[in-house]
Amino acid sequence: MKVAYVLLAPGLDVKQMSESPAKPGLPSPVAAAAGPARPERAVVVFAEETRLSKLRRLKPGFRHCYAYMALPGGWVGIDPLAYMTEIKGFYEWPAEADLAGHLRGLGQCALTVPVLTPPRRLAPPLPFSCVEVVKRLIGLQSWRIRTPWELFLHLRKISLDYGFVLFYISLL
Repeated sequence: MKVAYVLLAPGLDVKQMSESPAKPGLPSPVAAAAGPARPERAVVVFAEETRLSKLRRLKPGFRHCYAYMALPGGWVGIDPLAYMTEIKGFYEWPAEADLAGHLRGLGQCALTVPVLTPPRRLAPPLPFSCVEVVKRLIGLQSWRIRTPWELFLHLRKISLDYGFVLFYISLL
């Protein structure tokens, strides 16, 4: 059973709030308290390109990672860069689309993974990096995963793209 807590303005009770219609275009306060729908899957993309010389010591092809989250209205891309985080909405792409397959067709390494429910404990205090951002986006908490390659090795075990992972591993 889900319980939603709503902060009420002074002098307003729950009965008045449920009887009064919401303003056009705005969700009702009760619906807003429940929060947005949680994504069920994400596409994690691993990339070669980097402008930072320190990252060149990482495994080629796995020097950066970013994610796309499937939401009911489309996809949202989150790209954590060293100097900023880019967040872009791709609402013209249907959420049911095989985005990972499309990206692989363009020559990128991409995995479709389920969004996990993280345990209710403090996440490991690791340095801010693209790997840390992607791990928190998909609900993964682990001290051992610090590089994009280590993230790939872990995510291939829970990937929804079973055939691609077998194909990619056979090339190694």
